[in-house]
Amino acid sequence: MDIATLYTFLYTLWAVPTVLFSGAGRSSTGISQFEVHSLPNTAQLPPSWAGQLPVPETEEGNALFFWLFETEDTAYDENLIIWFNGGPGCSSLIGLTTGTGPVLLNGTSTQLVRNPHSWTKLGHVLYVDQPAGTGFSTASIPYPVQDQDRATDDFYRWLKSFLTRFSHLRSKRVHLIGESYAGIYIPYLAAAILDNNDTFPIDLRSISLGDATIGNPAAMSAATIAPYLRAQRDLLHMSDEIIDAFTEAEHTCGYDNLLRDANHFPPKGKLHIPGNHENLNFRRDRQQPPSQLLREEVHRRGLGTLYNETCDIHPTTKETVLASILNSTCNGPCATFATAINYLNTAAETSSTNKTEPPDTENQACFDIYDISNDCNTIDPLPLQATYFSRPDVQKALNLPPPPEGTTREYSPCNKTILDTLLAEQPTPPAYNILPRIATTHNLPVHVYSGEYDMLINHIGTELALQNMSWKGALGFSRPLNSSIFYADATAGSGPAGSGCGDGGGESSCEEAGTWVSERGVSYHLFHGAGHTVFAKKSREMFAYVRDVVVAG
Repeated sequence: MDIATLYTFLYTLWAVPTVLFSGAGRSSTGISQFEVHSLPNTAQLPPSWAGQLPVPETEEGNALFFWLFETEDTAYDENLIIWFNGGPGCSSLIGLTTGTGPVLLNGTSTQLVRNPHSWTKLGHVLYVDQPAGTGFSTASIPYPVQDQDRATDDFYRWLKSFLTRFSHLRSKRVHLIGESYAGIYIPYLAAAILDNNDTFPIDLRSISLGDATIGNPAAMSAATIAPYLRAQRDLLHMSDEIIDAFTEAEHTCGYDNLLRDANHFPPKGKLHIPGNHENLNFRRDRQQPPSQLLREEVHRRGLGTLYNETCDIHPTTKETVLASILNSTCNGPCATFATAINYLNTAAETSSTNKTEPPDTENQACFDIYDISNDCNTIDPLPLQATYFSRPDVQKALNLPPPPEGTTREYSPCNKTILDTLLAEQPTPPAYNILPRIATTHNLPVHVYSGEYDMLINHIGTELALQNMSWKGALGFSRPLNSSIFYADATAGSGPAGSGCGDGGGESSCEEAGTWVSERGVSYHLFHGAGHTVFAKKSREMFAYVRDVVVAG
């Protein structure tokens, strides 16, 4: 199974007075050519600027597309929020049009309507397609960005150029926030900004990482998938015998001991991630042989010889699930994560094609690893987005240069070439050293959040990564990560997220949104009812989070 493919994706406006651009906006020179005057199939936008800017000191042809929105509330004029989609190689316009920006795709149409929970009410918001070649950004040939260091260097050089041109933003409080592979992008960029602040000051105030790839991938996937399946068994329609298979494999592979040790607050010591399971453990030799325990278990179960020539990628029974986990030539021993996905995809395919199934079938049709609560009626926004942003009149409105005569520019939300290139490089997970240094040496607030229905980067794995991270002289959190409830009230005057709602908000306007913990400058929030892209499913709650956690610090 190609693990890289699992990471692909990733899901009328407010009436505002007719005003001239703010005095701050006018202070920047040479930006008038980037002004967005209007956008087809939508109402009036907040003042915004869009276009391409070259990446300095790189090969000709490397230019990043941006779209900058001026804040709609002058009370938040001091904030500059920079949004990152993950992938790697997915366009920031995904986040813009599905929950964070001033416009939303309207159902199954390509009409853009207002977003009542736009982050432009909390600051200036900048969307950038990066690295080079993502979305509307262009790249030189051959493709130049071969690793995360190059991606970081390119974006940092570009950001300095952007802030020099849009000089009114130089003094703003900068907040970096993103999802998925932005768990790699943002910490690496934040470190570059902080390490070079003497030569080019940027007032970086926080980083926020959503459903993010911050830790050891083996810990965040294979080691934690069994407890995730047990917790979500009803939503996933998994039978007792299939759950039992994953529980047995969890013990055989030593994951149960790991999770038991992680369930101490604070942890008693660094947690050991056993093995090189599914070739996803960056700290292990890729050729590490299976353990003796695993060899004995495979022999006892009669599952054949390890690394034989067969590989069942369509497990449907307890026996075939165990064979796939413990004896997969496709994914290596202890392939719990890949097997779980293969099983659920097989069940979904069977359910969607077998019209004679009884109503109480265990199979779940239209399985979505990004949000397991989605069903066959869930609208995929990416094809709609591709259609809308491929329109020549839309591209012209966004100040993109016309394509060569006789050709068209097709917009693609995600670039698989970039995904394959950067995932093959396997950068060091930020939780090993970058995030601890950001939180400890630079004393910068680090916020991490997850959606409970995300199976791709499940929240138990994120919590394990945080419990195995050291910062400010201690390891992990000293109290359970679900020790407090936080609320989300998107109206003015509500209490901060995590402390409840004030001023008599009441249940009608202030509802439980999830659980949280915060210690020593690092916070973690788990959103109920959300998947991989929390802002898409829980835009009101996410708005309150950005207001009360991200920009309030």
